[in-house]
Amino acid sequence: MTPPGSRGSGRGFANGLRDAAPLLGLGTTLAVTVLAGLGGGYWLDGRVGSRPLFLLLGGTLGLAAGLYYFFKTVAGQTKR
Repeated sequence: MTPPGSRGSGRGFANGLRDAAPLLGLGTTLAVTVLAGLGGGYWLDGRVGSRPLFLLLGGTLGLAAGLYYFFKTVAGQTKR
């Protein structure tokens, strides 16, 4: 039994995968942006000597950047 619209040649699967591809890396992107913000904040705290300040700011900035990219990507997928 083939899914509707696939014409039996796997095109439906390929189309679905093409539509889902931008969404597959969202979790990794979110994790990397948060970790990069935390790492940059930790490094800056070590240079300046203000322990938790830049770590928290970097984590917040990384989370905000990751969520911005997440919502921008998801909104772009729903407009299709």
